[in-house]
Amino acid sequence: MKGYPRLLTAMALLAVVAGLLAPAGAQDRVLAFALDSEAFRRPEAEAIADNFRALGAQVEVRVWERTSMIARIQAGERLAYLTDWGSAFFEPFDLAEPKFTTGGRGNYSFYSNKEVDGLLVTGSTGADNAARRDAYFKVQDLLFRDAPWIFGYFRQDTHGASAFVENWEASMDSRINLHDVRLSRGGVAVVGMNTNAIVSFDPAMFRDRKTETVLRNIFDGLVTRTTKDRVVMELASAMRQVSPTTYEFTVRSGVVFHNGDPLTAEDVVFTFERIMKDGAIGGASSPRRALLGPLASVERVGDNVVRFTLTSPFPAFMQALVHFQIVPKRYIQTVGDRAFAERPVGAGPFKYLAGRVDSQIVLERYEQYYGGAPELPPVGPAPLRGVVFRMMPEPATRVAALKAGEVHIIEDLPVDLIVEIEKDPRTEVKATQGTRASGIELNNARPARRSTTRSTGTRSSRPSTGATPRGWRPRSYPAGSVTIRASGLTPTI
Repeated sequence: MKGYPRLLTAMALLAVVAGLLAPAGAQDRVLAFALDSEAFRRPEAEAIADNFRALGAQVEVRVWERTSMIARIQAGERLAYLTDWGSAFFEPFDLAEPKFTTGGRGNYSFYSNKEVDGLLVTGSTGADNAARRDAYFKVQDLLFRDAPWIFGYFRQDTHGASAFVENWEASMDSRINLHDVRLSRGGVAVVGMNTNAIVSFDPAMFRDRKTETVLRNIFDGLVTRTTKDRVVMELASAMRQVSPTTYEFTVRSGVVFHNGDPLTAEDVVFTFERIMKDGAIGGASSPRRALLGPLASVERVGDNVVRFTLTSPFPAFMQALVHFQIVPKRYIQTVGDRAFAERPVGAGPFKYLAGRVDSQIVLERYEQYYGGAPELPPVGPAPLRGVVFRMMPEPATRVAALKAGEVHIIEDLPVDLIVEIEKDPRTEVKATQGTRASGIELNNARPARRSTTRSTGTRSSRPSTGATPRGWRPRSYPAGSVTIRASGLTPTI
C-alpha cells in the first residue's frame, strides 16, 4: 500500500455519548466513569473529558504509569482508557488486526466480531487489491457501527531536541536512528526515553517501539526504511521477488559483527528460524512471529542468497522485514540466548558498552561498520562517538533535562509543553505525522456505571446525527498537533 491507510474513523463522540447517557425518563441517572491515561497524555485526556462533561457525563481523569495501566486493562479491571497503537508497516495488518481481532494481543477493548475477523484476514493476505480494499471498507463500517473505540484520531509524533543536534528528523515509525546524527558540541548524544525500561536486548524477544529504538542502533536488518515509508536495502544488496509468495535476498559481503564474526546467509536463516520455531530461544518463543504473517520457511539457496517462502501473498512483507534485525549465529550458539540478551552483539552503527534495560544504556561507535543503507547517505561509521539511552518516564523530567542540556533528544513531548520548547532558543520541536491511532478504548466486557446523582451539566435528549464537525479540535491543543477526521478515509492500495 502506498501511504498510510487510516482504517479507523473518528468515532462520533456526540452520538456515542447520547447512546450511553441515561434514556428519557431517567434524568436522575447519568454516565459516570474514570478515563485512564498515561502522564504525558493527560492534556488529551482532560480535553476529551471536558467534552464529555459538557454533555452531562461525570468523568474523572486518572493518570497511570504505562506498564501498570496496561496490566490493569488486560486484567479487565478498567472501563475506559486513552490508548494508542502504531502501525509500523503502514498497513492495517499490524494496526487493525491486533486491536480488533477476537483475542488479538492489542485488543484491550475485548471486542469480538467473527465477521471482522474474517475480513481482516482477507485484507492482509489477499493478492487482489480490489478485494482487499473492499474488505477493509467493510471492517470500517462494522467498527463505526459497533464502536469498540470512540474518539479515534491520529496525533503528530512530537519530540524535543537540543539546538546542538544536527541531521536528525522525527521518523514516522517513531524510532530514533542516530547513525547520521551529529552534535555541534560534544560527541556523545543522550536520549531521554519515555519509558521506565525497554523489554530486552534480544531483537527476537520484544514487541515495543521503545525497545526497537535502542536495538535498531545496535542491529541492522536486511532492509530498512526512510523516515517516511520507503523501504531500501540495508544488509541485503539486492532483492528479487520470484513469485507472489517467494522472495530472494542477496546478503551484502564484507559485513562484520561487533565481535569480529563475518555476517553470512547462515546468520540470516538462523535469525528467522529462532523467531519462527516455538521454544527456540532458551525454551521461550518469540513474540514477533505473528509480524511475519504467512512466512513458511527461510533457506539458503546460494553462498550469499536467502529465499523466503510464504504460504499465501502478503503485501506487507517488505515493510515487515524492516523490523527484523540480523543476529550472530555462532556467538549465540556459543554463549547461549540468555548471555546474548545480557550483552548483545549486532552489526549496526553502535555497539553495546554497558547498561541495563531499566536505567540507562551506553553504546559506542562501531569503527568497522560497513556503512549502512547505500540509499541513505551519509554512508560510513557514525559521526557520534557514542550514545546514551536514559529511561525517563516522567514528561516534566524529560523536558527539564532537555532545557538544562543534560539530554539532547527527548521522546514524546507533551502537547502542553510544546510552546515552552519552541520559545527556548536552546531547544526545538521535531514533529512528523504519526502512525499511531489514538482513542478511548471501552471495556466491551464490562458495562458503564450509571450514577444515581443528578448531573449538574446539560444533556441533549435528541440523539446526534453523527459526524464530528470537520475541523474540530480538542480544547487546549496547539493547531496542527492532532488530525481529526469526520469520516472514514480511503485505504490507498
